[in-house]
Amino acid sequence: MRVFLDANILLSVLNKEYPLFPFTSRIVSLADHHNFNICTSPLCLAIAFYFAEKKHRTVKAKPKIAILCEHLSISANSPASVLNTLAHRAINNFEDGLEYYSGKRLRMHRY
Repeated sequence: MRVFLDANILLSVLNKEYPLFPFTSRIVSLADHHNFNICTSPLCLAIAFYFAEKKHRTVKAKPKIAILCEHLSISANSPASVLNTLAHRAINNFEDGLEYYSGKRLRMHRY
């Protein structure tokens, strides 16, 4: 099963934000289970890093993101994701549209 993680889930784990942390950390831990392919996008990682950096500074935020990336697949963002988001009338949240099309495309790379 593929599971796409939004920036909010990543941030909850990176910053140990309660009351969600116990639940979100369990979701991320599924990455080590062979039946699950946990993925995210570069945009989600960038957003999560931005807010983790505000709380922990770059010195701590960057290694946290690096550890997270060891366990996740990273989907590709593309120009098509941007164009599809802009063309889809039902998508009002640009960021969510980018994530949707990035996840739908799922050309995943392990880092």
